[in-house]
Amino acid sequence: MLHINRPHGHYIGQVRRVGAQKWRTVTKPRRSAHHALAAAVLAGKGMKRARVLFIDNSGWYDPHIVMEANLD
Repeated sequence: MLHINRPHGHYIGQVRRVGAQKWRTVTKPRRSAHHALAAAVLAGKGMKRARVLFIDNSGWYDPHIVMEANLD
């Protein structure tokens, strides 16, 4: 028997400053990772890094990093 895991969830964009350790969520939940990254980059003026997390709605899985960007 084959089991295919296709979790349902959403994507959020986060940014952080130079030297900071904590990420700040700057986007609302999005259906696409590309849209979440674009919104995070636009909202991240003066920031160093941006990333996109996939959040599973079922609660079984931890957030998963999908993309990262360097905003230099």
